[in-house]
Amino acid sequence: MPKAIELMKKREEELLKLIERLSEETSLFSDPKLILIGGYALRAFIPFTRYTRDCDFALRKTRKWKIDELKEIMPEDYSVEALEKRGTYGFLRCIKFLEYDERRIKVSVDFMEGEIRGREKDEVILIDNAMISNRRFVDIPVADGLVRIPVPSYVDYFIMKVVSARPSDIRDIASLLLNNGIPKGVENRVKEILPHPEVFRRKLSGKIVPEIKSKTFLNSWRGAFATSKYTEEDRQKVIRELEKLK
Repeated sequence: MPKAIELMKKREEELLKLIERLSEETSLFSDPKLILIGGYALRAFIPFTRYTRDCDFALRKTRKWKIDELKEIMPEDYSVEALEKRGTYGFLRCIKFLEYDERRIKVSVDFMEGEIRGREKDEVILIDNAMISNRRFVDIPVADGLVRIPVPSYVDYFIMKVVSARPSDIRDIASLLLNNGIPKGVENRVKEILPHPEVFRRKLSGKIVPEIKSKTFLNSWRGAFATSKYTEEDRQKVIRELEKLK
């Protein structure tokens, strides 16, 4: 049986080819203007990488649905698993299955147009003009290659992680804070892109701070990034940074 890391490497090899195709088909992610979000974008902000299952992109809403155009430029061996268009929000998920050593590996790419939405109704992040205009291009490692791709500003990416606040996001937040500290202008930016800004504080106080303060967090943090370099002193530093947001 193949090891989990081998399966993730195969998935990344496929995603590298897909990202390169998207770059070519969208004139270097400019038509439409895309930003990479989710776990892969994390590689632009911290020195460690972790494997992640999905590749996520966000784009600004225009009068015509751009996700329809993106669907047409996807490789023929990808199928549409989900397509939603609801007023100010559009979502497209395309998938492909790889065969490797008698196992099927699911590769998926998500496009979120206009808004990034979570599991709860009030978990909404607006993809505004500033989010797109403040994107920056970086070289991130995917599989055995480097790909140049636009990512959000640090403040926008940090807000995305806080609103999501899954266990993997909380570990990402700890790494972001350790390496970059509190983003400048985060409180104003929360008001600009969150229709329900109270979500930000609720996630911090209700999920993120308690999890990072828990005794088991350090081991899960190390395990997520396959490193022993994170220390108890690092965890305490992250907690002190979080205290600044109260």
